[in-house]
Amino acid sequence: MSTSDAGDHAEPVAVASFATEGEAEVAQAKLRAYGIEGALDDQIEGGAVPIDGEPGVVVEVRAVDAPDALDILAVAAGSGAEDAASPASPESPES
Repeated sequence: MSTSDAGDHAEPVAVASFATEGEAEVAQAKLRAYGIEGALDDQIEGGAVPIDGEPGVVVEVRAVDAPDALDILAVAAGSGAEDAASPASPESPES
């Protein structure tokens, strides 16, 4: 039997949102290159383009990886893709 870290089973944390799935996949690949696994959550309701109030396609990571993921995506955005990602504020796990 193995022990598991509580962070392994915590709710995922949204670290960025994008207007298209392709943009979100690029961010997901960037995180994967740094050893952070992420999942995409398509929040677009009934269409291909988000409307006001919809977050678009969200990149989520484990809560323990969120600070690193935010840093990685911020550096990526600073290298010419400044409007590509909308960093989401990490949600603190409820106790």
